[in-house]
Amino acid sequence: MTRLMPTHPKGWAYVQYPFADQLKKFALEWRIGGLFNAINRLRMMNHLRMGRFVGEDTNGNKYYENTNVAYGRSRWVEPRVPLVAFEMDKYYDSSQTTPEWHGWLHYVSDKPGPLMRSEFGQTWQTVHIQNPSMDRETAYHPPGHWKNKMPRGRLGPKYESWAAAGTETASRTRNFSDNSHTLQIE
Repeated sequence: MTRLMPTHPKGWAYVQYPFADQLKKFALEWRIGGLFNAINRLRMMNHLRMGRFVGEDTNGNKYYENTNVAYGRSRWVEPRVPLVAFEMDKYYDSSQTTPEWHGWLHYVSDKPGPLMRSEFGQTWQTVHIQNPSMDRETAYHPPGHWKNKMPRGRLGPKYESWAAAGTETASRTRNFSDNSHTLQIE
């Protein structure tokens, strides 16, 4: 009987992280920051990996590498553990990874972040900031959004109808957010 579903590709290898390594990492996190830190790290990462510490960026993210696992899964970032128990998604966003480290993480280069900055950094480059939409208090809310009190209206008609050359159109400019008048369609 032939298979209805395709199998995994030939080069595919499921990466298993040994349980003993996960226990070692949990014990290490417990020693460094306490039980609360270790539990939050496990909640954030879903699994704990052991590897060689490569460096740290300005946001406090730590970068690791383990050359004993499959090529595409040998580099990872561990974000700073927030001091809150819930709503951890408010405190970490992937845009917090700086460009130098992003290239290393995605195998664009084998040089870690500080080496890339010293070799290819330009004087005109600005300091990396994270995507502001992650910060829910300062995110942009357009007019009409439920967090923005400004009404959404627009000034003037949505489009202007075509008129033959020499004739004038009778389009009035009207604030469509002001509903005190009804629109008369003729």
